[in-house]
Amino acid sequence: MRIPLYIEMNGRNILIIGGGNVGTRRALKFLEAGANVRVVSKEFSPSLREAAKKEPRLQLVQIDASNPERLESLIEWAHIIVLATDNLELNRRISQLARRLGKLVNNATDASDTDIVVPFETEVDGIRVAVTTEGKAGVVARLATERIKEMLQNDIELRTLMDVMGRAKEYMKTVISSPKKRFPIYFELADDQKLRNLARQGRADEAWMRAKEIIDSRAVES
Repeated sequence: MRIPLYIEMNGRNILIIGGGNVGTRRALKFLEAGANVRVVSKEFSPSLREAAKKEPRLQLVQIDASNPERLESLIEWAHIIVLATDNLELNRRISQLARRLGKLVNNATDASDTDIVVPFETEVDGIRVAVTTEGKAGVVARLATERIKEMLQNDIELRTLMDVMGRAKEYMKTVISSPKKRFPIYFELADDQKLRNLARQGRADEAWMRAKEIIDSRAVES
């Protein structure tokens, strides 16, 4: 069973097998997140070649991957293996080797043979959303992502609450030292109707003052 996680990629080692369109998208995505990326292929897309000239964290390894054992040292180097070739049998053999070496596999060609799913993503004012159908219908996942983004952009209450709750979290740390005592206050803020009404109107500063009022009263009690 897969569970959704956000994992820090900065400094992680990613090995991508395949230098075509899919491999390129994966490589640039992980590179943007701060990972060290090596791409193995006999040929590389123009985008990959151009990126490799500018970014030392991207290395292109021009070898034939048809014999997975030749990749063993590269697989040992990596934290995550991405399979992005159109050779299904080769992908299968590399995934088996990678798992024997204790690595996580993202098989971009077969969702049933993947440890890691790369979802569609969007972000609105710090609210990050990832959507996947786990290989069933990528087009639907993309459309769902677009609709969620539109919904968030039009929801002034959520966007205002994001601002207010972010300020509240930082302020609470300065006046209430115990995480255990802080935790229930978040729910109290979210349930406070005066605060919520202000948020619905986009009145962020006034909503923040209401939040601060509640926090200060709880700080005195603690």
